[in-house]
Amino acid sequence: MQLSEYSVSRGLRVGALGGVVGSVVLGVFAGLGSVAMGQEVFYVTVAKKLGFGEASIAGGWALHFLVGIVAGATFVVVTSRVKILTLSTVRRGLWVGALAGVAVWVLVYVPVTGILVPTDLTDATFAVGSFILHIVYGVVTAVVSVSLLRRSAKTSIRV
Repeated sequence: MQLSEYSVSRGLRVGALGGVVGSVVLGVFAGLGSVAMGQEVFYVTVAKKLGFGEASIAGGWALHFLVGIVAGATFVVVTSRVKILTLSTVRRGLWVGALAGVAVWVLVYVPVTGILVPTDLTDATFAVGSFILHIVYGVVTAVVSVSLLRRSAKTSIRV
């Protein structure tokens, strides 16, 4: 089934849910990678730098999900307005999601890291790993969003 158009409000809701799932996947893999490298998880480090103190683990996850939700919602809204990026099929969702992951890495991760944890950008393993994980975030967010958009389209057709 190929989707056609979807509204901005539907894109906001679907993108936010897709962003939650994408954030969970990115967060789990980032956590595993940090443990394997003997480093603190990035979003916990950021929470500490922002003064969350003892609540840095919970605060780190909260920040991580907040950014993931906003990025996912923004991403799917953009796809609802820019026709070449419309999430009409899973196949299109894969490449558009990968582009979105790169955009999130460039527009959010790199500036935040450059300001708060600049050494992470100079570590090639960490920088490349975070780049790949953000592509995974974008792809997961897009695939979940396409699935939700299809589901809501089928429900609308039945009514």
